[in-house]
Amino acid sequence: MPFETDFSGSFKDLKKANRARVLVMLKSNWIFFLLIFIGIPAMISGHEIIAGDKGAVFTLVTSPILMVIMLFIAVDISTKMLFEKNNTKGNLRIHYTFYDDEFQTETPLIKNTVRYDALNSIGEDKDYFFFKLSPSKVLVIQKNNCSPELISFLQGKAVNINSRGKTK
Repeated sequence: MPFETDFSGSFKDLKKANRARVLVMLKSNWIFFLLIFIGIPAMISGHEIIAGDKGAVFTLVTSPILMVIMLFIAVDISTKMLFEKNNTKGNLRIHYTFYDDEFQTETPLIKNTVRYDALNSIGEDKDYFFFKLSPSKVLVIQKNNCSPELISFLQGKAVNINSRGKTK
């Protein structure tokens, strides 16, 4: 028996989902982001830091914070662009149907079937599941629209898919 759920949201809902997706990404790739947010500023101002320049030390401390803020501003801007584009097309509602080996997404414009083994990963936070189709394509499933059985089903799929990626 298939499981079904819907994602339809306002700009506020979409913004919340995208921010949660970025947090999941930051948590899962924390070493990479640590190198970017601390390593790059340290390399740029390393000589001044060694010399004891207080301005360079201040820059090293504040630049990771500013970079994270800029990341979230960029996410908010891209979310607004995505929302406006899809709102004009009437494409903000997604109906999901989950089967054992695949799932279907259906919008007013398109119907698509995706096998679970084609997913790169499944991320999860307290409010959402994130089905990563490619580095730039992510499907969002709101947990508050899911039955407890569907949540358990998707958590099982996440364990299988995410463990498969670690063995490659």
